[in-house]
Amino acid sequence: MHRLRPAILCFLGLVLLGFVGCAASAPKSGLIRSIFVEEASGAPSTDLAQYSAVIHDTSVRVMMQRGYVAAMEPTGADAFLHVVWIARPAIAGTPQGRVTLRMTLVSRDGSVQRNLDVVSDTPAGFLSNERIADHIREKLGAIIPGPRSAP
Repeated sequence: MHRLRPAILCFLGLVLLGFVGCAASAPKSGLIRSIFVEEASGAPSTDLAQYSAVIHDTSVRVMMQRGYVAAMEPTGADAFLHVVWIARPAIAGTPQGRVTLRMTLVSRDGSVQRNLDVVSDTPAGFLSNERIADHIREKLGAIIPGPRSAP
């Protein structure tokens, strides 16, 4: 009879420890509801670097229209949208090199969910805020599905 109280306290301690483990667990990698859109990197010129704001804003709007939450901080995101400029040097006789704008959706555990070239091998001089925004709305909106609901 005198050992019943320590046994109950030990059992309750184990149950509480189990609940703490559940509360601290990371979200499942398959469930993506919030996405942190990173600033575009790798711009080979200041002309391309000026498009960083339109790339970020349009990407966030497309994600929100698809039902995702735009995470303000990377710590609160289930996934990240990496945006990178890839430049090919100018060929002799052409005024500018060609560029590609690649977007990669990466989940918190590091697995690549989607990969897409929004602007593909285009002369940098042909780009404008409007063209880049149109490409993002068209291509990013087409491949990113809405968030999966929890089972």
